[in-house]
Amino acid sequence: MIAHPERSALGKRLAGKLEELAGAFTGTVFRFIGPKYSDVDEMFAGKGPLYADERWLAKGHCLATYTALLPETALAETLASTRYYGFPDAKSVPLVFVTAEAKLQQVIDLRDGKNRQRLRIAESAILDTDWRKENRNGKEAITQAWGWALHESGVEGFIVPSSANPGSSNLIAFPGNLKRSSHLKVLSEVDWPR
Repeated sequence: MIAHPERSALGKRLAGKLEELAGAFTGTVFRFIGPKYSDVDEMFAGKGPLYADERWLAKGHCLATYTALLPETALAETLASTRYYGFPDAKSVPLVFVTAEAKLQQVIDLRDGKNRQRLRIAESAILDTDWRKENRNGKEAITQAWGWALHESGVEGFIVPSSANPGSSNLIAFPGNLKRSSHLKVLSEVDWPR
């Protein structure tokens, strides 16, 4: 896959600016997962991008946990993915709804127009980039390049507007970048009937 030039460009724009751009985030986050990933150690481990391309990272780069700030957004994101490939909603199940308490010290909020302006990240690119099409053409999408640069900066995560649920947001956390005082703590184990 051909790396997008924004990888290094955003990396340079981020250099030395994390203290100015990043802030703490504490709140409940949500996601839907397949039943085989419902073990507590798997729910928010962020292994998905190691095996598959995703909006914010090309396959194989790092751990990243995609979450939503509202339950409805978690469902909308899941359905948007399956609908993209033409699967009927009834084929999108079973899914397990999971929640975690997120306590992160260094998160960049890309909903904030000032942050986007300083980093030269267009909201329209966040919302409208067809990253799957870019990947099919052998190219890294601009959103994936930004995700790569954000991870490499050492930030713990970033918040973006949801492309699947207008007016809502997603938190993408990098488990490998979490500080000692930060965590993604599962709020409830999945208790399967025996």
